Amino acid sequence: MPTDTFLKLPEEKKEKILLAAKHEFSRVPFERTSIKNIVEEAEIARGSFYQYFESKEDLLNYILYLHIGGMDQKLEKQLQKDNYDIFELFLFIYDYITKECMDKNNIPFFKKIFENIKTSEDTIFFKKIREIRTKNINQYFEKIDKTKLRIKDQEDFEIILKILYAVTGKAIVNHFRYNSKESARKIFEKELEFLKYGILKKESEEKTC
Repeated sequence: MPTDTFLKLPEEKKEKILLAAKHEFSRVPFERTSIKNIVEEAEIARGSFYQYFESKEDLLNYILYLHIGGMDQKLEKQLQKDNYDIFELFLFIYDYITKECMDKNNIPFFKKIFENIKTSEDTIFFKKIREIRTKNINQYFEKIDKTKLRIKDQEDFEIILKILYAVTGKAIVNHFRYNSKESARKIFEKELEFLKYGILKKESEEKTC
């Protein structure tokens, strides 16, 4: 995260640095990006960069954080509803993140970032989601409609959450990797449907086949 020195800069200068970083991160895979290019476009000294951020990874994480800073508050609001459907909650997370990143000025940046992710665990998006999960696990457990879930206790519930976070993370990565956004969401809905209703046929279904 940025230093106090960066946060105290005039807004115009901060925006110029962040825009230069987005341009560089949109240009090539992250491991090939250059601090030199960022400081040249932002018109700052290389030494100044390290007064603001520890590394280019630190800068990238800050940019990503700016796009999901309000997600935990949005989740809190969603959880105010009694007997909330856990699958609706994860569809909300998917829609929130994908729509938050779809501003036309941000698409090249996020597309390049997600194209080069090896696993969904690599991004601050999902690190942040895991933080929210850990922080709010008790609230989730209290608010979610458990009558329709095959769980005995909170330990079972945490296992379900881990599975859903993994599936959701992969779906978000696919949203940015592939051209058909509608197709990516439909596939995600199908995955949630399999998790919700299971893969094996019920006895009644087998008899009708």
